[in-house]
Amino acid sequence: MMERTMSIIEELKEKTEQEVEETPAADFFMGIVLMILSGIVAYVALSWPRPSGIASSAGLFPFLIASSLFIMALSIFIHSFKRKGYRRFVELFGRAYLREAWTRGNLRLSLFSLLTVLVYLVVILNLLPFEIGTFLFMTTALYLYWKTKIYKILIVSACVVAFYSLSFKMLFKLILPGVGM
Repeated sequence: MMERTMSIIEELKEKTEQEVEETPAADFFMGIVLMILSGIVAYVALSWPRPSGIASSAGLFPFLIASSLFIMALSIFIHSFKRKGYRRFVELFGRAYLREAWTRGNLRLSLFSLLTVLVYLVVILNLLPFEIGTFLFMTTALYLYWKTKIYKILIVSACVVAFYSLSFKMLFKLILPGVGM
């Protein structure tokens, strides 16, 4: 029993080490994105009115949160830079890697997923009620990622949409996006 437990722990350590090796490029990218985002939020928070000094400003708390996010993002960025994340990031956007990802289908699936989200947000919710539009979107998303029978996908989609619709309308008393039903 003890040997089995030790082998499982070793296997998990190996998986964790593999995952850590794959993150410098993502850390590099997210460090930049989060620093830009936190800089924008801090700038906007500082522009809010201050009736009697910075302590009375409504933007003080968002400024503090954005500042702490900037420091954490800078830490992630520096750590990824030391681990040469910028090189891996450039490799990921190289022509050879993108071509390989397209032929494997990973990039194609990711782009199609992004396209379905955009179509859902921009087109479907402006034409259809929330319940119908979300059911169509969820069915499509589940069909892309869940390899099972279509009737299971339809049942899960219907149950989730019903749950969201009823809980947000009845429990939280919120109006859902879409043209209304």
